[in-house]
Amino acid sequence: MTGGCIAGSIPYNSAMRISRLPSFFLTLLPVLLAGCNAVTPSRDGGSSAGGWQACEAERPKVCTMIYDPVCARRSTGEVADYASPCNACADVTVTAWHPETCEE
Repeated sequence: MTGGCIAGSIPYNSAMRISRLPSFFLTLLPVLLAGCNAVTPSRDGGSSAGGWQACEAERPKVCTMIYDPVCARRSTGEVADYASPCNACADVTVTAWHPETCEE
């Protein structure tokens, strides 16, 4: 034994470090996928009177860039067009949305 280092006497295999990566990613993958649709409003949800669908209490923080225009009703009573149900509900002033654009 040279130098008195214990690490020199333990064989090191670089595959030891790599073999842990798949289990780490397999553990992380469900967590990442679970957040994808947690609070994203969709057109499949239950609709209320007149086709208006209420926004959830927990608002989305990130929306896809899919263009799916909706008409949204704000807490002030005015209506406005948004690019998608997600974009509408991300606005805290929006209370509900309708799956069509607003009429002029």
